[in-house]
Amino acid sequence: MERSDHRATAPFKWSTNDFSPSERLDAYAGMLDNRILSITTSSPVRFNFKAELTAAQLGPLTVSRLGGSTHDAYRTRKDIARAQEFTYLLTVGVGCSWRHWKKDCEALLLPGDVLLADTREELSVHWPPDCLALNVRLPIEWLQAWIADPRQLVGRRISGDAGWGQVLSNYMSQLTPELAMAPPLPAQVMADQMGALLALAAQEVLGYVPASQAPDVQQRDRIHACIEQRCSELQLTAADVAASLNLSPRTLHRTLAAHGETFGKTLIDARLEVAFRMLLSRTFDRITVAEIGKRAGFLDPSHFSRVCRLRFGYTPNSLRQNRAS
Repeated sequence: MERSDHRATAPFKWSTNDFSPSERLDAYAGMLDNRILSITTSSPVRFNFKAELTAAQLGPLTVSRLGGSTHDAYRTRKDIARAQEFTYLLTVGVGCSWRHWKKDCEALLLPGDVLLADTREELSVHWPPDCLALNVRLPIEWLQAWIADPRQLVGRRISGDAGWGQVLSNYMSQLTPELAMAPPLPAQVMADQMGALLALAAQEVLGYVPASQAPDVQQRDRIHACIEQRCSELQLTAADVAASLNLSPRTLHRTLAAHGETFGKTLIDARLEVAFRMLLSRTFDRITVAEIGKRAGFLDPSHFSRVCRLRFGYTPNSLRQNRAS
């Protein structure tokens, strides 16, 4: 987004339903100009145009969901000149194909494909009827901490069918504004996960070769040990763990990725092990399941119950009730 003053406690929601049919397309363009990105729009269904947008902040990132009628969006020199702030914009089409043009380069994006755009540049996008997209605004300085030269990735199709692109696409597809308002992990952890996955996808797209082909097992074990020791800290982030080990956050994420792991999943697994031990111990019988989840590091009792069922096949209450005498 071009505006960085979103501190609302609820997602921003907007719909063309609040306008007369003749006003909707212009109102849509005005809303995007004020809240998302200065662009010029056109649509063959101008007088039947429909659109809805929901947006929320997730740490340094802004997550938005946009859907509606077919239309074209143009980022012109005039639009760029009106901008107050420049960012990168990461987009995935949910259940729809769409087209992106940048200078002489055209990309056809299939459902699930991801594309990075630079709002400092001119571009054109065509959205089909009943389109639905999830966008993540990435501050320029933030992304440069994950990818040395993000401009090399701009306009390049990141396939949502395989490799790290598929993992990134799946993560983005779940990263809704509603989730951003109540994240299962601290917002900084969720944002770091995005940076790590995008960096790994960039390696595949751009053909980078890792400096070392052999995963660092000792460093991975040190990271795991630190996470296990500190997992009950409710606001624990990858940066916290990296600082404890005198590593950079990028090195931490890359080390885990070399073993097919992510910081978020490793943290959740460590918290589940702590909770599992408490649920099976009669020493904690006087403590509620919700309090056990909190002591293990889970902010949300419903998230604790859900991941517990996925990991062990039982809810926390069932684990406690079914333990051996």
